[in-house]
Amino acid sequence: MLDNCLEYLCQRINQSLHSTFDLSEDLAIVSAPTDSNKNSANQNDNKVLIFISGIDRDPFSKPGQMSAYSSQTGGAITGKPLYLSISVVVASNFSSTNYTDGLKILSHVLAFFQRNPVFNRQNSPDIPELVEQIALEMEVIPEGQLSHMWSMLGSSYLPSCVYQMRVAIPNSDALLRQTSPLSSIKPKMSNEG
Repeated sequence: MLDNCLEYLCQRINQSLHSTFDLSEDLAIVSAPTDSNKNSANQNDNKVLIFISGIDRDPFSKPGQMSAYSSQTGGAITGKPLYLSISVVVASNFSSTNYTDGLKILSHVLAFFQRNPVFNRQNSPDIPELVEQIALEMEVIPEGQLSHMWSMLGSSYLPSCVYQMRVAIPNSDALLRQTSPLSSIKPKMSNEG
């Protein structure tokens, strides 16, 4: 589900970039700036990187609760929607010779999210099936925390911004566990005494 959200945002960004600039390839990709060994990956050069730097429960939502219903044929236990608050970094990873082009692309992405802060079924019918809504808001990160984030990632600073992405996962409609009425269960009983 997290991958679907980021891939969807990349797809929308790339559509916007292709319609504005004369591009032959996608520039926005889902990728951290370094691999697990803290090495920069060559396929990330001259790209806009989109990756997660933190995940939390959305503080403005109520905790998920279980609900149940029953019918003659059985019952079901369903959950309330899951609301997540995800820190998403959008970083311009362009070489020094393409640095200004990278800033143009990053500026375009900033404007794109300013114009499109919410993706839902009404304005984005192609949103991933498991996701009800994606809302984005630019976050202000103090310089010390920003420096700490980049050093934890094992990367030098890249021109970037952090968005708070709020995602609603409507799992209340998903069947978590199917149950049968008790009358149809035939327990084995022993008459030993």
